[in-house]
Amino acid sequence: MRTSKPLFALASVLALGCAVFFSAAPAVAYTTCNRAGDCWHTDNRVHFRGVNLSYHNDKWADTHKSDAKYHWHDADADHDAHHGYWNKGEWHHE
Repeated sequence: MRTSKPLFALASVLALGCAVFFSAAPAVAYTTCNRAGDCWHTDNRVHFRGVNLSYHNDKWADTHKSDAKYHWHDADADHDAHHGYWNKGEWHHE
């Protein structure tokens, strides 16, 4: 019976360690850009018929934040990245 307490303790520590590890996984986010240079943040790869978009990571966004070629747009209540996209500075709702 002495071995059951150490095994239980070990199993508890392993379970707690796994829970901490998996809960600390980073969220996936993208910087989405179109050919006109409009860029915005999305939490998944959105697709709209007839619209060509490119997807980048945070490091790419940080590197190109000050490039004159790109126009950065922030999400707000009127611009839901799941239901629309930017094109030439204008929001298009899908």
